[in-house]
Amino acid sequence: MTSRAYRLIKGAVLNFARSPGDIRATVGNIISRGKQVQDLVANQPKPTFSNTVAPLAKFENDQGADSSIVTFLQNVSADKSVRDASSEAEQQLGAFRIESLMREDVYKSVRAVFDNKAEMTALEPEDRLLVEKMEEEYRRNGLALSAENRGKLGHIRKRLSELSIAFSRNTNENDGRILFTRQELGGLPADYFDGRATEVVDGVEKFVVTTKYPDLVPVMQLAKREQTRRQLLATEESRCPENIALLQEAIGLRVEAAQLLGYTTHAEFVLEQNMAKTPQAVLEFEHDLRNKLD
Repeated sequence: MTSRAYRLIKGAVLNFARSPGDIRATVGNIISRGKQVQDLVANQPKPTFSNTVAPLAKFENDQGADSSIVTFLQNVSADKSVRDASSEAEQQLGAFRIESLMREDVYKSVRAVFDNKAEMTALEPEDRLLVEKMEEEYRRNGLALSAENRGKLGHIRKRLSELSIAFSRNTNENDGRILFTRQELGGLPADYFDGRATEVVDGVEKFVVTTKYPDLVPVMQLAKREQTRRQLLATEESRCPENIALLQEAIGLRVEAAQLLGYTTHAEFVLEQNMAKTPQAVLEFEHDLRNKLD
């Protein structure tokens, strides 16, 4: 098969060449199709795996590649307008997902399948697990709560999504910088200095080193002076001070959301689906490991 023929196969190649307009159109299509599927499921008079769970799972699978691409571009595109559109896309898709998981009418249809013991017994193990996980996801997103608390949880989840996107945007767009003399950068190859910006400080020429990977990685791997590596690492880890307030707000909201759902802490909520199951089990594992290593 020629490369041209391969490119003509629909869906054979992921398309990362998206303009801001393409990104916005993709997001609009995903949300529109998602609402159509959800409305169809919500209006099923007799919910079954085939007419309820399968369409929801198929939509989730079908839109996965497009949503991943349009939200990933904020991390890699050289075009700021594309990065901004991608960041906005992540916020819109995140809000839509939260809205989707808060739809009581859709949950009722999923729950009807989950509660149908005859159908659940007849399903293949993988399909039965899909139903169980889907029902659990809706329930963990507050569908078993009162209308008032569902509203509170929905607002919290949307705000957490906004905070996450803002945190990532700050990290992606803001780089730290520090000045080093040629001596302080001993161990770096000659081509590291080709075209590198310099500044004169107190009559001494110093090279500008940023926390971008092409600057950061060679210094951390090759610079002979420990103090140079230490200073650059400190610059990298202390950039974006504006993220501190975002992180503090997010921590508080996570606790509030967990408590609305009947958990004591966010860790308790998260670990329920993991192998450890409880924070206590994690702590006991860590203590046991520490004792064995002492």
